[in-house]
Amino acid sequence: MSGAEIKKYILQLEEKFPVNRWQVNGVDVWPYIRIKLYIFLLNIGTGNKPGNPENTPDPQKKILPRKIFEGVKRTGKAMFVVSRFFRDLKPKRILFFGAHFHRTRQESLYFNRFFDSMVDAHQLQEEVYNIEFGKVYEKNYNQQAVIPLHKYLDHYKTIQKLKNFVFSSRNEIPGLDSYESFYEQLVRDFPNAENLNISLKSLSSWAKKINRTKGFFIRLFKKTKPEKVIFLSYYGYDDLAAAILAAQELGIKTVDFQHGPQTNVHMAYSAWTKHPEKPYNTMPLEYWNWDERSQANIQKWIEKGTFVQAKIAGHPYMAYHHEGLRKGEEPEKVFFSLQTLDLEEMLPLPLLDLIKRSDLTWVLRMHPRSNFSRDTLESFLTRNGINIKSCEIEEAFDSPLPKSLVKAKLHVTNFSGCIIEAQMLNIPSIILHESGKEIFHAYIDNKQVFYLDPSEQRFEESFHSILKKHPPGFIRDSDRKIFNPLNEEF
Repeated sequence: MSGAEIKKYILQLEEKFPVNRWQVNGVDVWPYIRIKLYIFLLNIGTGNKPGNPENTPDPQKKILPRKIFEGVKRTGKAMFVVSRFFRDLKPKRILFFGAHFHRTRQESLYFNRFFDSMVDAHQLQEEVYNIEFGKVYEKNYNQQAVIPLHKYLDHYKTIQKLKNFVFSSRNEIPGLDSYESFYEQLVRDFPNAENLNISLKSLSSWAKKINRTKGFFIRLFKKTKPEKVIFLSYYGYDDLAAAILAAQELGIKTVDFQHGPQTNVHMAYSAWTKHPEKPYNTMPLEYWNWDERSQANIQKWIEKGTFVQAKIAGHPYMAYHHEGLRKGEEPEKVFFSLQTLDLEEMLPLPLLDLIKRSDLTWVLRMHPRSNFSRDTLESFLTRNGINIKSCEIEEAFDSPLPKSLVKAKLHVTNFSGCIIEAQMLNIPSIILHESGKEIFHAYIDNKQVFYLDPSEQRFEESFHSILKKHPPGFIRDSDRKIFNPLNEEF
């Protein structure tokens, strides 16, 4: 299904059913269902499994008597670790939530491209905590502010498991208006949708898990007393849903800071047509965007009295590196932002033939979450007759994106958000994939952003025609200012 087809299908469901009234144990569940369904439909036919490991039900497991002692012992250690963690916390004005894939190497440290750019520029080191979910690097910028979330949250969950075992209660199956009809239609249309784990029973287990995890964040927020909690992507992880729920209950401002494309077919950021009387308590109240088009996409659905705001904060990492981004010499490189597609789909034969005949150096920059290695990419290029010496394969952590991108006279991609970043540097972009054409429809102007179909007969001729019309390539004055996240006047 195309993004437009997925959007149409979801909006038909949203129109037909009272999704804005679906709440289980105080948790609004439609954002969870909608985004899981969106990702599931995107992955149909790709071989990827629906959902993600964290978004599975958490059923009550039987604990054998012989394991009770070990469980109590683990719980005792967990209580000590959690108690000491909360004891040592200090009040902070902002809590940032990010992950290792938002970081890049800067000298010997890992630097959060978005958050640390603002922290360094405005000397906010003592005003923030950086809460890292998932993998955590050993050496990070502003290391004293880094909190490895799962180091402590997992201990908290251990305590909750014991409490849940001792004070177990029956898992009541909720009654949601028209939900059974919704679920039956979904499974009729897509039989594999049963694997999404969004039956009423599964929703009950999920909401119960969210409420248990919420307790950790309630305690965290009460101790740190933040003015704002800012997420680099609010969706896809149950722990973040619990954090948003806790912040909403405490009246703390919740913010999603743009980390990539937020176009009109991305169903986490587009066309929310039904809203509860209050905002969904598992979604942020503010969206801070890089550019006007991203803001406008969100503004379309928040103008209807939803108590939500979309603002332009700019791209702090681009602004952070604005020194030296003015080109001193004629660039002779083509920058290709790779993604997590199969190599055969991402680098089709007509493009490979073009690279072979090109006089320019091609920089192939790998995605931070690449599903193939550098060696795999090199082998693929060699098999297709491309001299590796004519290409520069760049790991995502090898160089700051702006400093690498600015050396190019042209940016090429399938559907990477680097299109927006190239636009900020006045570097033209060519989109090669039908999905990119759909996602960045509002950006394609045939002046700075172009779409070319590699299978078309005149593909190479059109490519070189665009290549000859490159602009000077420097960051726009409007994008040079690094936003201060403590600023309320924007």
